[in-house]
Amino acid sequence: MGRMGIVLIMMVFLGTSCKEHDANEDKIALENTMSKNFDIYIAQGWNRKNMDSLRSISIENYSRELNGIKVAKNLNELEANLNIYFNGFPDLEISIDHCTIKNNQLFTQWTFEGTNTGTFGESIATGKHVVVSGYSEFTFDPSGKISTEKTYYNELAFLQQMGFTLIPPIVD
Repeated sequence: MGRMGIVLIMMVFLGTSCKEHDANEDKIALENTMSKNFDIYIAQGWNRKNMDSLRSISIENYSRELNGIKVAKNLNELEANLNIYFNGFPDLEISIDHCTIKNNQLFTQWTFEGTNTGTFGESIATGKHVVVSGYSEFTFDPSGKISTEKTYYNELAFLQQMGFTLIPPIVD
């Protein structure tokens, strides 16, 4: 193989290497944006109840599911859904136990803690303190904005801590 062949192979290798390097830098930049936006979602949106902060980090047709039930299909519905929790638990705090990013998704385990001193949906305040853990999957668009949230938690444990009880079924 002549000099020209070696130079050509090196140019192809360097060109491929540069493209891989650029793609890796883009991936890291996107993951950093996703992580930052998720931090804003928790710290500003949930813990400081700042709904305006959510508009800059989310797409307009944000979709939110709780335990497999769609509760919001846009930012206005998301705000209404979160306000149910903010009203029922004015002191609520979300802490992140674990977080992983893969591709355009973020997976997290979290803990919700608060005292039910306000109306929660249609339920009057019970004054009970609640601590419940859960799991959420977030999907981000190509610019790093949150587009979808799927959250799972033990709703029965949550309601029992608020003082609700189950009535056994009537069996004939």
